[in-house]
Amino acid sequence: MNIFRKIGCSAKSLRETIVHRQLSQNCIQISEEVRYALENKLPVVALESTIITHGMSFPQNKECALEVENVVRQQGASPATIAIIGGKIKVGLTEREINYLSDTESSEPIKISRRDLSYALSHKRNGGTTVAGTLLVADKLDIPIFATGGVGGVHREAEKTLDVSADLIELGKSSVAVISSGVKSILDISKTLEFLETQGVFVATFGSSNDFPAFYSRKSGLKVPYFVENSEEAAKVIKINRDLGIKSGMLFGVPVPEEFALDPEIMNDVIEQALEEAKQKNIQGKSITPFLLSKISDITGGKSLKSNIALIKNNAKVAAKIAVSLAKLDSLKHDETSSTETDNIYRRPIIIGGSNMDCSATLDTEEIKLDGKMYQTQFMYTAGGVGRNICEAMFKLDCPPNFLTMVGDDFHGIQIKASIPIECSRFVNVNKTKGTANCIIVFDKAGDCKVLMGDMAIHKEITPELILKQEPTIKRAPLVIMDGNLSFETMEEILRIAETQNIPVFYEPTDVAVARKPFKSKHAKAIKFVTPNLNELYEIADSLNIKHKKPSILKDIALLSQEVVNYVDNVIITMGSQGILIARKGLASDSFLQRSTSFTFSARYYPTTSITNLINVSGAGDCFASGFIASLVSNKSEEISISVGFAAAKLALFSQAAVPKYLFDNTHMSWSTPASYVTVI
Repeated sequence: MNIFRKIGCSAKSLRETIVHRQLSQNCIQISEEVRYALENKLPVVALESTIITHGMSFPQNKECALEVENVVRQQGASPATIAIIGGKIKVGLTEREINYLSDTESSEPIKISRRDLSYALSHKRNGGTTVAGTLLVADKLDIPIFATGGVGGVHREAEKTLDVSADLIELGKSSVAVISSGVKSILDISKTLEFLETQGVFVATFGSSNDFPAFYSRKSGLKVPYFVENSEEAAKVIKINRDLGIKSGMLFGVPVPEEFALDPEIMNDVIEQALEEAKQKNIQGKSITPFLLSKISDITGGKSLKSNIALIKNNAKVAAKIAVSLAKLDSLKHDETSSTETDNIYRRPIIIGGSNMDCSATLDTEEIKLDGKMYQTQFMYTAGGVGRNICEAMFKLDCPPNFLTMVGDDFHGIQIKASIPIECSRFVNVNKTKGTANCIIVFDKAGDCKVLMGDMAIHKEITPELILKQEPTIKRAPLVIMDGNLSFETMEEILRIAETQNIPVFYEPTDVAVARKPFKSKHAKAIKFVTPNLNELYEIADSLNIKHKKPSILKDIALLSQEVVNYVDNVIITMGSQGILIARKGLASDSFLQRSTSFTFSARYYPTTSITNLINVSGAGDCFASGFIASLVSNKSEEISISVGFAAAKLALFSQAAVPKYLFDNTHMSWSTPASYVTVI
């Protein structure tokens, strides 16, 4: 079994990939966003930087670069703008770096193609990478998709000047797919297409015809052999090309949006005028393209610049959609035509619940008073939500689930989508009118949670109608995991489906205020597992009309749990640093999804070891639940399930994020090490 593949990392680490492709880490710096995406096989789009350094003047260059990156993120991919800063190859720029590079008077960038790379690095220069330079770096880092405005090509009168862009040579030996509005219309498009054919480059248009675009204009008057109508079709072609190991690039021509398209005849006259002036001024080599683009903008009164910006942003959008589609295809073990594999994907456990952005604040004090005083702290934003946390942790425990959730069409929604493994994300929904859920968590100096505030309105958009749409998938799941963020009506629909199909439901109460919610449903018998803390247990008991006093000793807690077991087969009570108490019918050696031969009630207490110097308690409960669930769906015993849950929770306590980066390596030994317990009843 390929463990690294299962936990979301490539079998070769990013470090090994760089070394394997002969790109030294001494000369490359990859941003955290891009590094995370590459390591976790998430969609990435490479972007060139000559648009910043040589394509536009300040501040349009800066604004355009930031807008293009935002367009990529909005589609669920990570932008990897590639540039040279201070003699280092940068893959993924910060806003500060884009600001610095775009002020060309101070950054003094040079234009970087393949031939310029060594000089720029050895002399610690700044530079914008051309299509060729960007392709070189993207190929070595195995970034499969690259968006640009237009590629270079064969210049007009090349039979005299021999001026052919290095972009075409690089395309001929790169395995990267380039998404552009064809080639720049200042070039000889016909000869460029002939040259690309000689180089073995696949060329297609993106749309409903094979009319090749001409940068500013939607049609060049030339046809190419193929066209693809959508991102899914493009991704399939790219995937096959990569699977075959064909070491030549692909070019997808995307027509400029119609409202920004310019008349091809008028533009040809404008280009001829600009070329004539360049000839008179003896402008050639690297300087020719920037001069022509600037001159054309002047002649058209800025219309060509608006068209240029629009097509670049549109190409980035198309590229990001293709990258997302390709990542989904790559996440499957076999080709999607394998019905058995596809069926197995739908037979995973399904989680239905909340996703939110957590803002954690740890105060440097043990006492907190709501008196208007300013407390000094540091804020940390991480993807959270009970359902999302359980999804990520289960994936990292070699038990990938399907995950049905709702996020907003905003920056936090993009971040959350990026945190959900591609293999689990096919049922992640985006709402364009509601904001992503947010939660503020305040911890004291000891790490204990003191205040919780949340905006969870978007969870109401997980409606019964949405559940009905996914009923076929829910029916095939071996287990349904449901958290307390859902509305009662949605819970009832889930429980109805589960009860009619005899599918066990695992309910994570989430919070005292909502713990009792599903137990008033007429289908509540479908709930076979519940994981309350003590206060949530009392709420559940009240909702079931079980008379009780708040117990103070283990035996009293076990006796109360015995009453709840009459309604829910397995009650797993989380008691923080004190451990876990499980009340159920059956032996500790019995697996949870197989009916026990013993119907005698029993309650077992599993103590935990004392832990000091912990970092974060926010994800420990969710990671415990994930380890427990991953074990029970593998038909492990109660003792093993608790052992894996404890191991996952312990790792979470020492992680800044709710879910640690790695779980499998550190918990797999627990799959064969039963936890110790004390029989209470």
